[in-house]
Amino acid sequence: MEYFNRVVVQERVKKLFANSLQNGRLAHAYLFYGDEGRGKEAFALHLARALNCTSEKERPCGECPNCKRITHFNHPDIKFIFPAPKNIKHEQVKQIIQVKASNPYAALPLTDSKNISIDAIRELKEEAKFGAFEGGYRVIIITGAEYFSREAANSFLKLLEEPPDKFLIILITPALHAMLDTIRSRCQPVYFPEFDDEQIEQIVRQYEVVEQDIRPLTRMAHYNLKRIFQMLHTDYSEQKKWVLEFIRAVAVENYFHVNELLESIQSRRGQQAHLELLNLLTGWFTDTLHLQLDENFDRLINIDFAEPLRKFSKSYPQIKVSEIIERIEKAHKAIEGNAHPVITWMNLAIDIHGLLGPIRELKEAI
Repeated sequence: MEYFNRVVVQERVKKLFANSLQNGRLAHAYLFYGDEGRGKEAFALHLARALNCTSEKERPCGECPNCKRITHFNHPDIKFIFPAPKNIKHEQVKQIIQVKASNPYAALPLTDSKNISIDAIRELKEEAKFGAFEGGYRVIIITGAEYFSREAANSFLKLLEEPPDKFLIILITPALHAMLDTIRSRCQPVYFPEFDDEQIEQIVRQYEVVEQDIRPLTRMAHYNLKRIFQMLHTDYSEQKKWVLEFIRAVAVENYFHVNELLESIQSRRGQQAHLELLNLLTGWFTDTLHLQLDENFDRLINIDFAEPLRKFSKSYPQIKVSEIIERIEKAHKAIEGNAHPVITWMNLAIDIHGLLGPIRELKEAI
């Protein structure tokens, strides 16, 4: 029997689960971890299909009734649980499931305060008392496992300690450190590395019709598939111009213009606009680092700004790029935590200016 030949998956993950299935040594609970956008939820569904597929040659085949029903979240033995706001409506849940059914690599459209409630775990434990409806494996996929409420986590432990036969639990998190030790110790951890460029292109083309080279977008999204799908139909040319203006203003300490730039986005889209611009700013300095190490323009995220980037990297030979990127990441976390965006940006601007180092020649500046 062949396993996972029809799906794009990291080689180490494929080997681990192909060997486990071939040798009948599947654990009762797994903890999938790794940064966002690495296909953890998608592979959990691939594994559920493989366990319930009826093909005699390869699993999952993607064509048998079980594979198709699991793909569309219509199989009675597969349950998908995600953190949600307390008062979420049934229709909203159905819409979110439909998003995942259409693209398992897409981000869940949830922004409000959310958790995995005790009610969801009580319902799950009640269902676990019964065997699989169709004689295969019951697979419980819980994404956002770091959002367990304390009460829900304590209740869930009992299910982990005494799981029924042919009952598989898959917990998914980008934040392994946020999981309770009592839960982590009862699950087999599986690390998901990032996909490479070729794998990402294969996955994207399964769900989107794209004509452009997506490698610059992949690097801009830091190989996060969820972000790639979110960014795919967005024109970032205006935001990139904004970032260029910001860097120019910072370089000459024109903080009045920095403030004008911040006011121009503050009134438009709020927090999300700031986070997107910080991501683009990270891309700019990542490109700067690449150009200082070697002048291979093929590696650039902002290939459309290659000439300003070349001038910038030449102008500041002593720039402390790694420290600048750390400050940008700190600002990103601060704004995510509802820090005042204008104050955060102004502090970042001052920090970046101090880390640029002396300019080589003024005429070479961007």
